[in-house]
Amino acid sequence: MDAQKEGRALPTVGIFACFSGGSNTGSLTGMAALEVVRRLGSKVVGICSLPAVLNQVPRQSALVKKIEKIIVIDGCHNDCARQLLTQRDITPDVYLNLETDLHLTKQGPFSSLAFTADEVNRVVEAIIAAVGQVLGSKGSL
Repeated sequence: MDAQKEGRALPTVGIFACFSGGSNTGSLTGMAALEVVRRLGSKVVGICSLPAVLNQVPRQSALVKKIEKIIVIDGCHNDCARQLLTQRDITPDVYLNLETDLHLTKQGPFSSLAFTADEVNRVVEAIIAAVGQVLGSKGSL
């Protein structure tokens, strides 16, 4: 069932995270995005399914079109999430890249768990700041 059928409101901000898990920075995008949802609540922010939108799953694609603001988070210079979403005509309101914006170092393949709690918190704070940026005068977090 989708969010609307279950009586849940769509979030104001949708997050597409790389969430690769193949490297430390890919893992960080997903771990931090989940923590942001926990801290801010699902009415404010929700995680969008990158694979579902790329595969044009009708329900997911329709829901994403209804979300007011989109944040895209990539773990590294390859910009996978942003480039893939461009193919579906989805342009983020805010784009965050952990390597270029937060200067985190990608440690390469199979480094999935090579990150610290401090790094997760840094990414969480950056995402929360991005949410604040897109919400603007809509209210405080």
